[in-house]
Amino acid sequence: MDKRPLFTSIAVVVLLAVTAGVYLGMGARPNLGLDLQGGISAIYNPVLPPGEEEPDDLEEIIDETIEVIRARVDSLGVAEPDISRSGTDVQVQLPGIADADRVQEIIGTTAQLSFRRVLDEIPPGSERYDEGPDCLAPVDEREELATGESGILCGSPDDALIDPETEEALPIKYEVGPAELTGDNIEDAFVQIGQGAGQAFQVGLDLDDEGGGIFAAVTSDLACERDQGRDGRFAIVLDNIVESSPGVNPTVACGTGITGGSATITTGGGLDRDEQEQEATDLALVLRTGALPISLEASTFQTVSPTLGAESLQAGILAGLIGLALVAGWLMWFYRWVGVIAVLEVALYGLFIVAGIALMGQWIGFALTLAGVAGIIVSIGITADSAIIYAERIRDEVNLGKTVRTAVIRAHESAWRTNLTGNTVTIAAATILYFLAVGPVRGFALMLGISSVLDLIIMYTFARPAAYVLADRGVLTRRNVGAVDPDRRVTAGARA
Repeated sequence: MDKRPLFTSIAVVVLLAVTAGVYLGMGARPNLGLDLQGGISAIYNPVLPPGEEEPDDLEEIIDETIEVIRARVDSLGVAEPDISRSGTDVQVQLPGIADADRVQEIIGTTAQLSFRRVLDEIPPGSERYDEGPDCLAPVDEREELATGESGILCGSPDDALIDPETEEALPIKYEVGPAELTGDNIEDAFVQIGQGAGQAFQVGLDLDDEGGGIFAAVTSDLACERDQGRDGRFAIVLDNIVESSPGVNPTVACGTGITGGSATITTGGGLDRDEQEQEATDLALVLRTGALPISLEASTFQTVSPTLGAESLQAGILAGLIGLALVAGWLMWFYRWVGVIAVLEVALYGLFIVAGIALMGQWIGFALTLAGVAGIIVSIGITADSAIIYAERIRDEVNLGKTVRTAVIRAHESAWRTNLTGNTVTIAAATILYFLAVGPVRGFALMLGISSVLDLIIMYTFARPAAYVLADRGVLTRRNVGAVDPDRRVTAGARA
C-alpha cells in the first residue's frame, strides 16, 4: 500500500488543527445568542388607525414590516438577530443589546417622512390653538394627516413655548399643506455636521431624480414667497410631528430653488452633542431603511439578563467536559491504542467545531444558543460511536484470524458504510428540523447537522490513516486491540 496519501492526510488534519488552535488562541470566540449573553426580547402587534378595517393582505404587510425591521437591526450590528412573524405578531430577539430604550425607539418608529408647505404658524395662547390635535396626547392617539390633505399638526416638544394663560409648555402648531415630498423619494440618509455656530448634527438626505426636481420647484416657489414678504417655509414632518420648519436660505434665488437633489434635517434641539449625534444617527438609520408599512405596538418588551445565560453556558461546558473525560477514559482503557485514536478524533472534533462556530460568527453573524450547545454535547456521543464501531470492527476481523494490518483495512470498509448510513439519517433529520423549526430549535438542528458531517470527515481523513500507520508500524497488535488469544479460543472450543 502506498503510504504517502496516509501521511499527507494526517499532516493536513494536524495543520488545520494547529491553525484552528492559533485562531482561537488569538482571541476568536463564538458569538453567543440571547439565552447565553442576554439581550432584548419583544413581541410587536400591528396597530391599525381608528375605524380602519383589517386589510386582506395584512400578513404580506407584516412580512414587509419584518424586512424593514431586519434592515434597521442589521445597521445596529446585532449578531444573529431572530426576527420572525407569528400570526400577525412580530417577534424580535436581539442578543447582546443592552440599550433597550434606543432599540425600542428604532424598531417602533414608523418613519413616515413628508415635506409640506407651512401655511400658518399657531403658537400657544393664540385664538386658533384649540384647533387640530391635542399636542399633549400620545402621538399614536392623534388622527393621522393623510399625504394629500392639508391640516394642522403639532410641532416638536423640543420647541415648546409657554402658554401665557396656563403657563404650561406647549408645542407650536402648524397649518400645513399637502405633502410635496415623502420618504419614498429618499435614496440615502446620513449624518453630517452643520455649519455655523454650534455646528449641530444634521441628517443629510439624497433624493431621487423625481424628488430632486420637486424639491427644486418647491424651494423656488418658497424663495419667491420670501421675496414677497410672506412666510415661505417648508415643514419637515416625521411621523405626524413637525420636526422643523426652515425657510429657504437668502442665497436661494426665486425661480431657481435648491438644485442637486439634497436636503438636510436639523435634529437635537436642547440636547448635548453626544445625544444630538445619537438622535441624528438613529433618524438617518430609519430613514435610510425605509418606513414601516404599518404601525407597531410592543405587547411585551423585556431585557434578558446575561447572568442566567452565563450560568447555563458554564453548566453546559462543564457537562460537556465531564462527558468528554469519561468517554476518553473509557475508550483508552477498553481499546488501548485504538482508543487513543478515538480520543484524538473527539478532541479534533471539539477543536474544529468551536473554531468553526467562531468563524461563522465572524463571517455571517451566527450566534451559538443554549440549544446549539446541547447539539454539540449530543454530537460528542455521535463521534465516540463512530470510533467505537471502527474499534469493534477491527477486533472482529482479528478474531476471525486476519492479521492486524489486514483487519484495519477491512474494518474501515465496514465501519465506514455503517457510519455513513447512520450520519446520513441524522443529517437528513437535522436538515428537515432546521427548515421546519423556528428559534433555538434551528440552532440545535444546525449544530447536529454540522457535527455529523464533521464526524465523517474526521473519521476518513484522520482515524483511518492513523490506524493504518500504527498497524503498519507494529504498534497495533492482537493484544492491544482486545482480540481473543488464539490458544484460549482453541482451548475453549475443545472444552465445548
